[in-house]
Amino acid sequence: MGAAGERFAVWWLAGQGLSVRGRNLEIEGGELDILACDGSTRVAVEVRTITGAGDPIDAVDCSKRAHVRRLAGSVGVTRVDFIGIGFRPWGVEVHWLPG
Repeated sequence: MGAAGERFAVWWLAGQGLSVRGRNLEIEGGELDILACDGSTRVAVEVRTITGAGDPIDAVDCSKRAHVRRLAGSVGVTRVDFIGIGFRPWGVEVHWLPG
């Protein structure tokens, strides 16, 4: 399910004007789901995908947010976004928190 959510997030972010440069980037200490550019700003995007009830962003706790920010900083990213993808019976719900 996570891979489908990431593919949808890439498509959706492109529609918002971001240019996706890479996915699933392995770096020392972890992985960044998406690396993108918003104009000249380098952006790391953490994706959470759910199929049940609730807000997928709630699945990203403070510890995970701090970890992603540390990883992003280690590769020169200046903004970290979080995007939740909810596959619902009625369609797809997107909750985007730009950094």
